[in-house]
Amino acid sequence: MKIAVNGFDMNFKIEGPEGAPWLTFANSLVTSLEMWDEQARALKDRYRILRYDMRGHGKTDAPRAPYTVAELASDVLGLWGALGVDRSHFVGLSLGGMIGIHLAARHPGKFRCLVASDCRADANEAYQGVFVERICMTREKGMAGVVEPTLARFFTKGFIASNPDAVARMSDMIRSTSVEGHIGCCEALRGLSEGASLPKITMPTLYMGGEHDLGGPPDLMRAMAAATPGARYVMIEGAGHISNIEAPKRYLAEIEPFLAAH
Repeated sequence: MKIAVNGFDMNFKIEGPEGAPWLTFANSLVTSLEMWDEQARALKDRYRILRYDMRGHGKTDAPRAPYTVAELASDVLGLWGALGVDRSHFVGLSLGGMIGIHLAARHPGKFRCLVASDCRADANEAYQGVFVERICMTREKGMAGVVEPTLARFFTKGFIASNPDAVARMSDMIRSTSVEGHIGCCEALRGLSEGASLPKITMPTLYMGGEHDLGGPPDLMRAMAAATPGARYVMIEGAGHISNIEAPKRYLAEIEPFLAAH
């Protein structure tokens, strides 16, 4: 389904019983709402699940780049407003987690709890350089040109070798992302600056990340948890960046009791 948000049409999907607590899933760069299929199947009987494609991703329109994290967060607020979502659990991965951090620090009344996985609060010089390179590669080769390097950053070598179907689905998501949307969100990641927001997050917060994640490495995410009042960090052993796909059972085993407790 689509709805007008902030001047463009945003694609979303709702599952689960009316009247159940809302649970919003926010996806990573170059993925679509389908990245949460396994978690949605497991939780849809207990929650009113909202998944969406961020601007320029999946079936959502691509406004002109560049974007900011604040704009991506505003899209979520607009979607919540249009759908009548008063309060929601929020589970985000990578860019989705960063959007959650931004929102949680500024709109705490909209949250039941926050799960921010495989993400970071600030873009240091090296991290910015990754996205400068991605923008150049996208302009030169299109989305097909970023598939292989993205897969290598998203998953461990062992997972890629032994899970061809999952890797093929991810490859399709990457290719289907619009060039404008990819560049726009890369610019948002280049400008990421949410470290000062962490002490302002007051709702129950769980940080999670893959043991081998390059984008949100364990030491960095532990420091984020330490800077967030009452938060904790869980490392998902053996997983890379897209931990909910590489280790779906472990991912669900961590978020399920956390959501239920709040």
